[in-house]
Amino acid sequence: MPALSPEIHDYMRGLAQRLDAVGHGGATPLVREAAEFLDWSPQTVYRQLKAAVGWSSGRRARCDKGSTSVSLDALATLGAAQREAVRENGKQTLFTTTARGMLEMNGIEFGVGNSRLNTLLRDRKLNVAAQRVAAPVQELRAPHPNHTHQVDPSLCLVYYLKDRQYIVRDSEFYKNKLDAMAKVKFKVYRYVMYDKASATIVPWYCEAAGEDQHNLFNFLMFAWGVQPGRLFRGVPKFMLWDKGSANQSAAIKNLLKQLEVTPLDHQAGNARAKGGVENANNIVETQFESRLRFEPVENVEQLNAAASAWANSYCANLIPGQDTRLRRRGMVGATARYDLWQLITEDQLRLLPPVDVCRALMASREVDRLVRPNLTISFRHPSADRPADYSLRGLDGISVGDKVQVRALVYGECAIQVEVPRYDGEMLIHRVEPVQGFDRFGQLEAAAEIGAEYKAMPRTEAQHATASMDAKAYPGMGADEVKAARDKKTAPFEGKLVAHSYLQDIEQPTYLPRTGSEIEAPAHARIEPARLDAVEAMLRVVKGIGRYLTADENAFMTARYAEGVPEDQIDALIAQFTAPVQAEPMRAAGGLRAV
Repeated sequence: MPALSPEIHDYMRGLAQRLDAVGHGGATPLVREAAEFLDWSPQTVYRQLKAAVGWSSGRRARCDKGSTSVSLDALATLGAAQREAVRENGKQTLFTTTARGMLEMNGIEFGVGNSRLNTLLRDRKLNVAAQRVAAPVQELRAPHPNHTHQVDPSLCLVYYLKDRQYIVRDSEFYKNKLDAMAKVKFKVYRYVMYDKASATIVPWYCEAAGEDQHNLFNFLMFAWGVQPGRLFRGVPKFMLWDKGSANQSAAIKNLLKQLEVTPLDHQAGNARAKGGVENANNIVETQFESRLRFEPVENVEQLNAAASAWANSYCANLIPGQDTRLRRRGMVGATARYDLWQLITEDQLRLLPPVDVCRALMASREVDRLVRPNLTISFRHPSADRPADYSLRGLDGISVGDKVQVRALVYGECAIQVEVPRYDGEMLIHRVEPVQGFDRFGQLEAAAEIGAEYKAMPRTEAQHATASMDAKAYPGMGADEVKAARDKKTAPFEGKLVAHSYLQDIEQPTYLPRTGSEIEAPAHARIEPARLDAVEAMLRVVKGIGRYLTADENAFMTARYAEGVPEDQIDALIAQFTAPVQAEPMRAAGGLRAV
């Protein structure tokens, strides 16, 4: 029976609801009306009602079907308890009988039997079996070959000792939990690359103590480089793999950045995200490695040679007696994988630089540059003989004076990658090529000609933020008006912003007064008036009496106040010198004379 379109399916669902609501004898007219509308027979309408929406013309369901006296919260708690007791291998260790007893002792009531509880859990997808079902998967596609590659390393059951091939038997593999393999110092690891668009498979083997970034680098060079007799080559735009330690190493990440490959890491335990390479691993194991039991090879070099020959034949559908063409829904017939990869265009095929260049790129690091006032930076690309200017005009998140991180890129004319942190800590990444077009005087031809034209620089993010803040502080004003208002010291926010007067209305809390103790100063610590030297004191006296001192008065002051004149006695001296002059001369040691 053909599938219904979404519109017809909705119509059938509505028809089923109308049939449930109609009284006795009213179903037949509705079915005939639907048959006439859909140009079906009534029998077809009944069949589609049952197949598409589950409606039957037999005994109607009870009006309380699906309802229960057990609360949904109690059922969810019961299901959660059983789910939390599932082991990592998926085995359920807590069942309804035990879980129910535990929860009832904690005050949760159910009121129905265990069989009914199991039914309710199953109907509401709260049981362990329903939770084991994988979540729906969103399908992914690659628009062209070399768009997305998937990589997955795995331990191979083949290993070599003294130029002899050994294969771990299944009984050893499972029963001894790889104890036999643990005794082998250098194991054989299988790396497989899978092209998402064409399903091309590239296997490679290495002998090592474990997965590391050196083996991953060598595999990438082998898979992306040009190999004799192999059609597949080139660097992808995206790399989908797991969060393995080698994949996350700084050196590999650095290499991918400079090759402009974006790594995509799937969640741990979600291997189906890269199901293509998982299936490719199975193909290599069953279609190629199964042959090694009958025709052994002596070492890894021979193993790689044999694997390359098999992969080329498999992807080209040239294995005698075997059809290895790719079959996908939506494709007309079956197609060889290499035939699909051959659809790549020139701009999509990015060739890998020499291995020594890639090794140098892997070891290189970013450098910091300050953005100059003309929104440019200077950088010397490894392939250039001198530094060049790179314009960052119009790039998001970049303003004058910012510190940006720069790294050289492989593809493009001395292209670089510029990274600048965004406000939330994420890095904004831009691809920039050097500024071109200078006149014979070394001036930029695109620059504005003096006296003939005016070219405004694009606004930076900081300038946009400035404009938005000015609009808040001085609403309705242009840039020149805002400047004039600031020069006039005009209060921003139209003077309506209360900045401090509200502090006067704050009611302070009442505190209990604290008693203190007075400090009693000793007698010698009492403060005495400041002393002026004789010269300064005489100057003040002269100013106060309005004349110069006589010789006797001068001698009196010098002798009487040799250690200084107390400042509080200056007024008394002024009064003394302004008094009528007596016949008796002043005495230096006699203190003040009587007036």
